[in-house]
Amino acid sequence: MLLALFANQGRILTRAQILAQIWDVDEDFVNDNTLTVYIKRLREKLEDDPQNPVLIKTVRGLGYKVGE
Repeated sequence: MLLALFANQGRILTRAQILAQIWDVDEDFVNDNTLTVYIKRLREKLEDDPQNPVLIKTVRGLGYKVGE
């Protein structure tokens, strides 16, 4: 997931795009909540303040973005 985000640095990736690149979205165990949990875990490892992320930003209603 981190590789997908950084490969698209500066661009917004929708949740569907990230799921499609990482997992086979037809599998039963993958849902929208899975992505939320993994983003949270990445932020906990990478961000100085995971509650106020600077690196992996949420673009409300669209998806996630790395960089400006």
